[in-house]
Amino acid sequence: MAGSTVTTGAPAPANWTKRAIATVALCFAINMADGIDVTILSFIAPRIQQDWQIGPDVMGTLFSAGLLGMAIGGMFIAPLADRLGRRRVILVALALMSAGMLASGFVTAVSQLFLLRVVVGAGIGTVLAAMAALSAESAPERHRNLAVGLVQAGYPFAAVFTGLVVAQLLPHYGWHAMLIGAGTITIALFPLAWVLLSDAVPQSGAETAGGTGVRGLFSPALRGRTIALWGAVFFGLMVLYFVVSWITKLAIAAGLSETNGIYAGALYNLGAFAGTVAMSMLAVRVPLGKLVPAMLCSAGAAMLWFGSVPMSVAATMAVAFLIGVLLQGGYNGVWPLAAGTYPPSVRATGIGWAIGIGRSGAIVGPWLGGQLLAAKVSLPVLFGTYCIPLLACAACVFMVQRSSAAD
Repeated sequence: MAGSTVTTGAPAPANWTKRAIATVALCFAINMADGIDVTILSFIAPRIQQDWQIGPDVMGTLFSAGLLGMAIGGMFIAPLADRLGRRRVILVALALMSAGMLASGFVTAVSQLFLLRVVVGAGIGTVLAAMAALSAESAPERHRNLAVGLVQAGYPFAAVFTGLVVAQLLPHYGWHAMLIGAGTITIALFPLAWVLLSDAVPQSGAETAGGTGVRGLFSPALRGRTIALWGAVFFGLMVLYFVVSWITKLAIAAGLSETNGIYAGALYNLGAFAGTVAMSMLAVRVPLGKLVPAMLCSAGAAMLWFGSVPMSVAATMAVAFLIGVLLQGGYNGVWPLAAGTYPPSVRATGIGWAIGIGRSGAIVGPWLGGQLLAAKVSLPVLFGTYCIPLLACAACVFMVQRSSAAD
């Protein structure tokens, strides 16, 4: 039997072990692959539009394709991790991501790229839920928020280097080669997951008296927090994926060159990494129900500043970094909050369905952004529009925390 990591059905270890550290490190690496596979499209979007002569509305549809796939993976594949074990489901997800990314490097039409982004998204949506559950169960209980938060930091950490590499290589090799390279990186993680992860299945017990599967999410004890969590993810991803998908284009609209626009996107993701690490460390001491709303409200102020105040290139880059710290760093606090909300026997299901429901917001976000850009609305109006769902996300996070604390 391959694998020798912590058993997902066993109680959390009292202290950090080598197995727990290896499991969380692997989840971090896999989330790095997620970051590459998702954000690379935003970095190459201007070149795709130029090569295929498509407008921002069509590009917004391509962004939304991956998010549609994430909803499918989160809702219909990830819940299998509660019945079949984390390892099997993560391996399936990595296979979907790898195959989809490699094939994307050979597309010749928008329709082909759309379908393959759905496949890649299905893998990402699956692995996000399974990894959050696995890292929560591997770490000592007192460090659960830290472990899940640090795993989320893998996404923006990889996105930073994706932007830097794409900025250098895109002019010489084209965007098809960028997608093939991303798929190759994802393939490299498959043997590591095969060897390191365990086949153990979470144990069911009295802690889920309301039932397992989706029904268990609506037991009297979990119903309120489930609805609030869905709202938090919906509104949060609506804003987050608007910014992630369009940051390069928005930076160019703010006066930067194409190359500097890509660098601004990379700096945003560097800020997201720094903010996620900071959030993870603070979450050991500060309740997430207070920490996350504070960061998100501050992110709204930074977004309004970015869209309203004329700035130098250096200042524009700095504000892009700050938005990353506050927006994605704050939003990533939703996942340790979600992992602590559900017992192990419905944890992957709960997180997976939050991902799936939330992805409808993530689909709306980039699509709406594309429509507003096509209508040539001003940047202050554009960013002001997205501050409304950002405040709604903050309110939902507070309600999740309050509902959990009431037990």
